[in-house]
Amino acid sequence: MIFTSGTTDAINLVMHGYGRRFIGAGDEIILTTLEHHSNIVPWQMLAEEKGATLRVVPVNDAGELLIDEYQKLFNERTKFVGVMHVSNALGTVNPVREMIKFAHAREVPVLVDGAQAAPHMKVDVQDLDCDFYAFSGHKMCGPTGIGVLYGRTPILERMQPFKGGGDMILSVTFEKTTYNAIPYKFEAGTPPIAAAIGLGAAVDYLSAIGMDAIAAHELDLLDYATGQMNRLPGVRIIAPPKRKRPCCRLRSRASIRTTSARCSTRKAWRCAPGTIARSR
Repeated sequence: MIFTSGTTDAINLVMHGYGRRFIGAGDEIILTTLEHHSNIVPWQMLAEEKGATLRVVPVNDAGELLIDEYQKLFNERTKFVGVMHVSNALGTVNPVREMIKFAHAREVPVLVDGAQAAPHMKVDVQDLDCDFYAFSGHKMCGPTGIGVLYGRTPILERMQPFKGGGDMILSVTFEKTTYNAIPYKFEAGTPPIAAAIGLGAAVDYLSAIGMDAIAAHELDLLDYATGQMNRLPGVRIIAPPKRKRPCCRLRSRASIRTTSARCSTRKAWRCAPGTIARSR
């Protein structure tokens, strides 16, 4: 688990650290029509630099990804997939677990933009089996300027650092620099200790409320808002939302807890390997 300044920073870290090293001319990157521009622009920049191509998964009139079309986009040139867990515009909950499974069967890594999912549902990155998962603190009632990138250790070890300096190094000479162990390898400069503590407090706050209670309340709000909109003359809701719990809502295996044990050295808190937080 790597601390970043937010989801945008986390995605850019993956683009620079993984994309610039392993994606080249003629390679293809799969994105979806639902993506936030933070999960579009970095890959456009990479494609322009490397001569790669972006392929885009279309949606139907209900704002749902056409999974058959997603599968058809894969070929021997497919090198990466970026997909948001929940759409920030439509609220669509994408079947990311199934999408990841299909990509992994073809040895293609997947980054999941979890900015909208983390505050509203429980997320287990090990169950999803994603290679990367990113989210922001301010989306979870925490401070701005803090976020998290989860990454699988084998793939992180192959990546090059995005930024240099500070505790991301073990030793420096003018001839050679030896990088620190993961996650410090990707955390250049002074860590955001105060923001990390604030994010931990936000996670505790959401945990106390309970993610199931939050999800139920949001569904009630959705029902109420939909009903009120339907009463307005001349208004017709296209693809009305379905009242059902997201199929991707998963349980995790550990929790993030606030602690000051490591504040004097590197980090205010961390969670168990392979886990983001119980409260999402």
